[in-house]
Order: sequence, then structure tokens, then C-alpha cells
Amino acid sequence: MTDHLRTTDAVSAVLTDLVDDGDIDITSWTDLDGLPDDIDVLAAQAREIFAYARSWVCQRAGFEPSPVCLLGPLAELMDVFARGFSEVEQRAVADWQSIRDAVVATTEDLKAVDQMVADWLPVVA
Repeated sequence: MTDHLRTTDAVSAVLTDLVDDGDIDITSWTDLDGLPDDIDVLAAQAREIFAYARSWVCQRAGFEPSPVCLLGPLAELMDVFARGFSEVEQRAVADWQSIRDAVVATTEDLKAVDQMVADWLPVVA
């Protein structure tokens, strides 16, 4: 029943907008133009986080203060963690790039379809 109410609310909003200004605004499509830039910011933040982790979390120095330090063997483990962070970073950034590419392609497709509809039905556009 709540799905029906949400659908009814959405239909009412579209009809109200149509009556108010004579066109239907699909804001989610128009917002796609800025989304690739937002994705680039997120990918850059991911790179910064992983660089920080490799630089500060994976430091060997804290485990090598002296030759008799009992935590000395953990120093080698920091190298393993650093490689792990690098691998996760590569995958995460590749995923962000894949999503970005899909958003750009989808935006282009939506604009092309919108233009095709506008050419066929100028009254609707």
C-alpha cells in the first residue's frame, strides 16, 4: 500500500509541475552532467586515504627500534599490509573509473534519446 501511495505522490508531483510550467522536469537526468566530476573527487579521496595508510599505518620504524625488540618481526608484516592497501586501491579506483565511464555513456545516451524525442515530437520537448 505504501508503494501505491509513493507512486500516487510521484504522479501528483509530475502533474503539478506540468500544470505549473508546461513541461516535465526530470532532474535526475540533468544532474548526471556533474556526476563524473563528483566521482573523480571520490576517486582522488580514495587515493589519498590509501597513500596515508601506506605512509603512516604501514611504517616499519615503530617495530624496529632496536635489534632486540620483540615486535621486530611485525615490521615485515607492514610491507604485506602496504601491498594489500595498494591492491585494494587499484581495484577501488578502477571501480570508480568504470562507474564514471558508465555514467558518461548513459548521460550521452539519454541526451540522444531526449533529442530524438524532441525532433519527433516538438510539442513534448
